[in-house]
Amino acid sequence: MRASSKILLYIAFSASLFWVEGKTAALWLLTSSLAVFLAPGMKRGMIPISLFLLTTFLGNLFFHPGRVLIEAGPLSITDESLRTAIVRTARVSGLIAGAKLLTRGTSVEEILETLKRFFLPLERIRVPVREFFETATLTFRLLPGIRAKAVKSYREGISSTTGNGPLDRIRIVATLMLPLMINTIRSPEELLYDDEGVPEAGLGEGDQRSR
Repeated sequence: MRASSKILLYIAFSASLFWVEGKTAALWLLTSSLAVFLAPGMKRGMIPISLFLLTTFLGNLFFHPGRVLIEAGPLSITDESLRTAIVRTARVSGLIAGAKLLTRGTSVEEILETLKRFFLPLERIRVPVREFFETATLTFRLLPGIRAKAVKSYREGISSTTGNGPLDRIRIVATLMLPLMINTIRSPEELLYDDEGVPEAGLGEGDQRSR
């Protein structure tokens, strides 16, 4: 399926999520999303996704009027708050699962290029569409290099420090952030990786000619 068709289907699917209001439909959507998350090749990022969904659920579980189900001091869970928490968590899970299916077999660069074609007519009213999507594409290309550089620097910092407590780890992360940001701004080409995960800046002259 073409990237443009996938994007249109995802937009239509995202809009349909706002029709999910009942607990039965929401639970069905949550179950379907979980099946997508656990499918082969789709498990990447499960920890941050789980934390995000848990935060969404807990953030909507209180302070709604209705029949009280559980009460603990100033906090109470009502039937309406439980329904709201389940429905909103299901909607978010559906959006994430749909995004995973959208990017399966379609690169982020291809999706961004398709979106750029969608929004190009806005340049007639002086909206900088090309500049925005060129910046977005470069940002996504830099992310693997930034992550690899951050992990390498963090490991080197851990191995060179005498302390190994939580405060020591926080201090190492804090001291790494600014140099990494400066290096990203000054020499972004050092963080670019090719399609096979090889740093482009690390290629030899013979390899550069062959490319």
